[in-house]
Amino acid sequence: METEKIIIKYLIENKKELTIRALANDIKKDYKIVNVATNRLIMKGILGKTNVGRSILISFNSKLTEEILVVEYQRRNEILRNKNLNIINDIIRENLDTVNYILLLFGSYSMKKQNKNSDIDLMFIVNDEGAKGEKYEKKIGDIIDLFPKKVHPIVLNENEFRNMMDSKEKNVVKEVINNNIILHGIEAYYELKNDK
Repeated sequence: METEKIIIKYLIENKKELTIRALANDIKKDYKIVNVATNRLIMKGILGKTNVGRSILISFNSKLTEEILVVEYQRRNEILRNKNLNIINDIIRENLDTVNYILLLFGSYSMKKQNKNSDIDLMFIVNDEGAKGEKYEKKIGDIIDLFPKKVHPIVLNENEFRNMMDSKEKNVVKEVINNNIILHGIEAYYELKNDK
């Protein structure tokens, strides 16, 4: 079970197809154990597989399951050990007058490559459009101003997020999808990402 969590975490953080042997090497686990765990995850629908010649490539299916939810909470709790991130997450939760939002950490902090001068990149996804969406953008800006460290917030509504996700052009949403840690709204994020 622990190997399964390690595999899920690795594939969430490294969105690529790879062979079971390459996965075993990357996560530094015995091939036989990884093979058994991978096949269990394929049977549960958490991983997908593609036959390429004599090799089988595995990839992450982004449908939310209990196992994925557990791993996402672990990732969130791990990153919130960072004092600055924990404080800003608490400030946002306490001052935003709704629980209906998605908050994603991206950039250097989500890749764990930050330094003391790095700003904190956050994406808020709200389900309101128009005047209400603008209200949240102002409210979030006011909340961010309470925090002494430089924070770079991006506020989108769900339609803007979907449009950017479906765009052929490179954009910030595609960057965020490839590398993020979900600070709030795990289930809502997976629903939005998979809602096509």
